[in-house]
Amino acid sequence: MPKTTTELQIRLPMWEELPAFSLHLDQLLDLTNEYLEPIIGDKITKTMLHNYFKAKILVPPVKKKYQRTQLAGAIVVGLLKNIFTLNEVKAGLITLLGNGTPKTGYNNFVIMFNEQAAKAGKELSDPTSLELASAGQPTLMQYDAVQSILFWLSAKNRLHEMMDPQDRDGA
Repeated sequence: MPKTTTELQIRLPMWEELPAFSLHLDQLLDLTNEYLEPIIGDKITKTMLHNYFKAKILVPPVKKKYQRTQLAGAIVVGLLKNIFTLNEVKAGLITLLGNGTPKTGYNNFVIMFNEQAAKAGKELSDPTSLELASAGQPTLMQYDAVQSILFWLSAKNRLHEMMDPQDRDGA
């Protein structure tokens, strides 16, 4: 079960904090879950990752070697899949990456996510790292996606707090 935002410092790693060396599938899965499980309370499975690669939601690996691109993508998809359909996630990623690099798109998402997560439960405000009034559609879509994730997480945590302990175990 995910912890409340008061019990947990929610933070995603920046691109530069992701491993710069090739990973095997098990390592990719372990790292993805290390970042996501404390936030969403669930794990990504091998089958899920294979499906994301097969559906071209994530860039397939080269010779079964996974890089930052696949790890960053798995982290973002792991968060967004709780709110959007996989087709919507795919379309959003294509739109976001159409005008930039995976590194830039991922870092923009993480900066917004980390800023807003730090404020979660305290206030709803515009991000301090960018000016939304002059932002383009892809940036506004990223911002909306981050807010959706945090609202989903907040609602899920409130529900778990209200549930009887025996009901939580099965959830």
